[in-house]
Amino acid sequence: MSFTLEQVINILLLKSEQLEVDLKKESEIEELSIKQLQCIELVIEFENPTLSELAERLKITKPSTTALIDKLESRGYLIKVKSDTDRRSAHVHLTSKGENAGQLHEKVHHAIAKQLSNNLTDSEKEILIVLLNKAIKSFD
Repeated sequence: MSFTLEQVINILLLKSEQLEVDLKKESEIEELSIKQLQCIELVIEFENPTLSELAERLKITKPSTTALIDKLESRGYLIKVKSDTDRRSAHVHLTSKGENAGQLHEKVHHAIAKQLSNNLTDSEKEILIVLLNKAIKSFD
């Protein structure tokens, strides 16, 4: 049976979401929302960004970012550190609990990629990577 592009995307999204839910249940990151996990990923990626940088990357308002950060800070995933150069701004740093959550979420992504490419040959995987890279450029 062959699927349309829309059906394939729908299946992939549903399957990856379910896999993420299942894998989260097996770890201590079950309590975290997708937006909270995205925030932790961005703190890792941008190495201690400011609240403004996070707001821009998460595409949410600064007050929403502050609420998100405050919740993660109260749960022990990160801390806000006042900037040495500009006391009006703060940088976000992960705690060891936050680093562990980021690593666990990375394992979720790895498991999804593995499931997606299980039945592909090495050359098919390379083609898939090229095509997906080309496709995601339209999101920029």
